[in-house]
Formats: sequence, C-alpha cells, structure tokens
Amino acid sequence: MIHIAGLGPGNPDQLTKETIDLLGSGRPVYLRTAIHPTVAWLNARQIPYTAFDDLYDTLPTFEAVYGAIVSALVAAGTEDIVYAVPGNPLCGESTVMMLLKECQKVGVETCLYSGVSFIDACMAAVVHDPVAGLAILDAYAVVAGTQKPGPSSAALITQVHSPHMASETKLALMDIYADHVEVALIQSAGTPDEVTRWLPLYQMDREFVDHLTTLYIPAQPKSLRDYTKLLSIMETLRAPGGCPWDREQTHESLKQYLLEETYEVIDAIEADDLDNLVEELGDLLLQIVFHAQLGKEEGLFTMNDIIEGINEKMVRRHVHIFGDAQAETGEDVEKIWAAVKQREKGYDSLSEEMSGIPMAFPALLRAYKIQSKAGKVGFDWGNPQDALPKVAEEMAEVEEALAAGEESHITEEIGDLLFAAVNVARLAGVQPELALNAAGIKFIQRFKDMEKMAMAEGQNLENYDLAGLDTLWEQAKALKRE
Repeated sequence: MIHIAGLGPGNPDQLTKETIDLLGSGRPVYLRTAIHPTVAWLNARQIPYTAFDDLYDTLPTFEAVYGAIVSALVAAGTEDIVYAVPGNPLCGESTVMMLLKECQKVGVETCLYSGVSFIDACMAAVVHDPVAGLAILDAYAVVAGTQKPGPSSAALITQVHSPHMASETKLALMDIYADHVEVALIQSAGTPDEVTRWLPLYQMDREFVDHLTTLYIPAQPKSLRDYTKLLSIMETLRAPGGCPWDREQTHESLKQYLLEETYEVIDAIEADDLDNLVEELGDLLLQIVFHAQLGKEEGLFTMNDIIEGINEKMVRRHVHIFGDAQAETGEDVEKIWAAVKQREKGYDSLSEEMSGIPMAFPALLRAYKIQSKAGKVGFDWGNPQDALPKVAEEMAEVEEALAAGEESHITEEIGDLLFAAVNVARLAGVQPELALNAAGIKFIQRFKDMEKMAMAEGQNLENYDLAGLDTLWEQAKALKRE
C-alpha cells in the first residue's frame, strides 16, 4: 500500500498528528523533493527518506520527471510505503493525481492523508476568503495560454519559482490585466520566514523570487478587459429599466447594424488603421453579444452555446490538426474543409450545395462561390484569358437587349455580363467585391481631383458640359498616385 501524505506549507507545527505518526512509523518514506522547509524536521528526528530531486536534473521535462516518480513508487508499492509531498497532496501535486490513476490501473492500494495546503497559508497572508472567488492556476499553464485568470475573480498562481518564470508570467498576465494592477508575491507561506510583498504587476519580476513563491492577484471587478463584463453590460441594457432603444431591438432589426459593422471592419483593414480596427472589431463583437442576449432571453441559446458550437466546428473541420488527415498546402486544407462541410450539411448533389450558399451574401460574392463549386467538377476555364471571350459575348448580348428595349431581358443579360466578369476576376485570383469597392474609391478620388481643378479655374462642375467634364476626368486620371 502507498500512504500519501502532505507535509504542509513548511511549518512543522502545521503537520497533522496523523502525518507525524505515519512518518515515524518506520515505513520507507519517499519525498517528491527534499527542498522543502519541513524536511529539516525529518532530519532532526533522523527519519530516513528517499527524495527524487535528482530526476529534475537528469530528465528533460516535468512530465518525464513525474512519470519516473510514479513508476518508482508503483514498483515500491508492493510493500507498505509513505509518499510525502509539500502542502496538501491533492493541491497542486501532479504526481499524486498520476499516482492515484496508475495505482487504480495496476491494483496497488492507496490511502490519502490530508494536510494543510499552501493555499490556506497564502489566503491568510493576503486575507482573502476563497469562497468569494479564487482561481488557482499553474504559472507554466498561464504562460502556455492553456489557463487564463479572469479579472472578475481573484487568482493564485503557483510555480512562479524563478526570476525567468516570474518574467514570463508577467508578460502573459499583462495581456489580461492593466500593467499597474497591485499584486502580491508571497514567499515561504505558512512558515516563520513568510514574506508578502505588494507591488504593481509590471514590477513582479524585479523582486527576489524562489521556489516557494506564489503570486496573488486580487479580483478586478471594475476591469474592462474581461469579456464577461460586456455580457453583463448588455444584460443590464436589456433589463427592465435599461436602455429603451436596446430593449426594442430584435434579431431582425439588428441585421442592418451587423452588416454596417462588418463593412466598417473591412474599411479599417483596407486603410491599415489598426487602432480603428480594434474599435470596429469591438463594435462587431457587440453585435454577436447582442444576439446572444436575445437568444438567452428567448430561452433558445446563450453565448456559451455559440462558443461551444464554433469550438466543435473548428476541431471537426481541422482533422489535419486534431485528427488523422494530412494536409501539406492551403489547397489541401480547403479540400478537407469542403468535404467535411458537405458531410455536415448532408448535400446530395453539387447543385444542392450551390443552392445552400446564403442568398444574403453580396451578389458578387455569391457568384464567386457558385463558380468555385462548379469548378470542383471541372466545369471551368483554365485561366482568366480563356474566360475573357465570354465577357465579350455577354456584352454583345447586352447590346442586343438594349436595342430590343425589353427591361426584363436587359436585366437578365446584364446579370450574365456581371457573372462572366466575376469569372475572370476569380480565375485571376481577385475578389470581385473588393475590386469593385476599390474602383469606387478610385472614382471618388478622381472626382475630388476634378472638383479641385474646376475650383482652380474659378468654376463649379455644374458649369462644364460633358466634353469639359471628360477633359477634367482625363486630367485627373493622369495624376500620379502613390
């Protein structure tokens, strides 16, 4: 049997009587590490032990160290042994969780003995009630991005065991918290050498840090960096007594704002204005939060449903990352994505897949996607040059329709002409929607130049005939653009 006990945060007076009796029982004692204040108590009582510190020096990763420790303990567990770890064995001790799982698998009995956790000592040091909210995180996971504290709740971050780790942790946290947030570095918690230093976050790696250092970050209820704050604001705006305009909105009424904000994001990208991009992405995010709040009020869906859905979709459609599929190029990825999407949608034919392209898409974008799907079965030109004669053909048919004067026929033929032009753009690797938008911007700029030229002559554009306007236009075209 393996008896698993906690050595407490470091003060021998905090050892439980049960653990004291266990350590003095004569059973072989194994320590994850001898670098712990309570070990001096063992030495003073001449209690022999075997420590695994040498593994930290010889093995490349913590995972390898923990695996080796567990293997050694399971092998020794055919006899009655004691495995003692700092603090409480179920608080921040990866080897204990791995050991319990492995022992259950191979049939080795275990017995857990509770101990005073370093968490208790840390909470006493900063005078915080964990029931009020506390996230306990590992510095390595915070740096890797697999664990993230939320400003709305206090956080205790372990394994800040070196100046380098403190620096890496600080950089990760400064993406979440304001640089000047007051934090506490707690050293040797629960021992006579305990020291708690309060300082701004940006200075946390300038203080002395050792293997007994833990970082505490108080809750920041007024922080505007927590996305849950946005959810709370929207809920308040929609609640009785909230904003009259927000309370009147529906999914239907919000459609126009969703479109507007999307185009404003695109404008910011086109202008390479990153400050404005941040603002516009926030406005777009607000639209998603707004729809999520409406769904919540209707009892149909919540923001969590939205996030769960997109997480599932990203994993499902990236089988070359999360599954067994292989993809070497972007084209390979697009093929995988299309195949997975087709299975999900349950399309029985390519025409059905084409019909599934949303009608709400801008017409040029929808035409682009329809043509791309037709190209999947080879119904396509090989290059834009081969597609150009079709544009000329459609232009001739537009001329015939205009001569006939039948409005419905004119509409049809102009649609065919635009569709053919989209084909040329697609085969040339150009997004027609963006190209047409750029043409509109260019037209406005040239028109602005025409107005300046007219003003320089003491005229308004209204004073020119068509020939004069054409002359100004050609002059505007001739201006060099950077």
